Amino acid sequence: MAEELRRNAWILVGGFTAFFFLNVLNSSYATVMALIKTDLGLSYTMSGALMSAYFTGYALGQIPWGVLADRHGSKKVMSASILGIASSTVLFGVSSSLWQTVLARFLAGLLGAGVFVPGVKLVSGWFSPNFRGTALGILSIGGSVGLIASSGLTPLATIRLGWRGTMVAFGLLGAVSTAFIWLTLREKTVAAPSRGDDDFSEVFRTLSFWILAWDQMVRLGANYALIAWLPLILREEFGLGLVAAGAIFSLFNLAGMISNPLGGIASDRLGERWVLVGSFGALSAVSYYFARLRDGPMIYVAVLLIGWLINFVRSPSFAVLPRLYGAERAGRVSGIQNTFASLGALLLPFLMGFMKDSTDSYWAGWMILSFALLSAALLSLLLGDRPHENR
Repeated sequence: MAEELRRNAWILVGGFTAFFFLNVLNSSYATVMALIKTDLGLSYTMSGALMSAYFTGYALGQIPWGVLADRHGSKKVMSASILGIASSTVLFGVSSSLWQTVLARFLAGLLGAGVFVPGVKLVSGWFSPNFRGTALGILSIGGSVGLIASSGLTPLATIRLGWRGTMVAFGLLGAVSTAFIWLTLREKTVAAPSRGDDDFSEVFRTLSFWILAWDQMVRLGANYALIAWLPLILREEFGLGLVAAGAIFSLFNLAGMISNPLGGIASDRLGERWVLVGSFGALSAVSYYFARLRDGPMIYVAVLLIGWLINFVRSPSFAVLPRLYGAERAGRVSGIQNTFASLGALLLPFLMGFMKDSTDSYWAGWMILSFALLSAALLSLLLGDRPHENR
């Protein structure tokens, strides 16, 4: 394993860089959303439309980028995607109206969707089946580091440059990084089946595909529901101040930076199915427990566990795809699966907000979240375990 890691070190460096800048460019605007809202005179609904616009574009871009990765390789696609989201970030920085900012965010989602799915394809081509989860976890660290870097650097840059100057500066840095990504990544041709043998429709006829689609919807939907509502819950339900709530929520992000790669390593050792079953099941239990908490130090423990578990399942849920369906289909299958994940990111946060408005309580929404996580754990028991490579 160490030898494989050394041999493909530059692949990991290039992929890490792409994941890093994707998250910097995607999340930087959220840190200074209050300034953007005031400057452009946006309502809360309009401000929320910026996130919806991003995920609409992101969902639409999954399958096309996956197809392009299968046909033209991950190096070209990932480099083009970072250049695209970097350009969209510059456009966002010079926008002067609501429709321009919404369009910029939509383009950021659409063009930035070509990093993660081709990253799965990249890992599938360069790493053996027993190391793909670990490699994908290492790339995911880049995303976590980018998220943390953005939350720290954006306010400091905004003090000097303003929010517009900061967006333009980050966009230009992202564009420059494209050259480094291009130079470090390398293409590897994966032998494709003959035209007569490549009946892609058989993918949709497997039970595992639809189980994983539900897992993806629940995984990313829960992740963004927590990002959207956990800070408010900490303040409204637990009565915490802004600083205290922020400190607790930071545990959510820090836990993910560590658990992402460890989830990949665990899936390589134990098998993806059992990591998914155990993690979703534990996350359901912890979420139910958190909903019953009222105060005390266990809040910190619960948030830390939630952040750990929701990130622990990310690498296994994608590393399993080339094993089940082959590396030559990894881009297309991952793109379709990530489309389901994007739909979950749109629907589950909205559903929790709807339940809060309907019942004047977070309890019902939290129970729906816990039940969805439990269903993902139970369904994951039915996942297939016969490697595609051995068929």
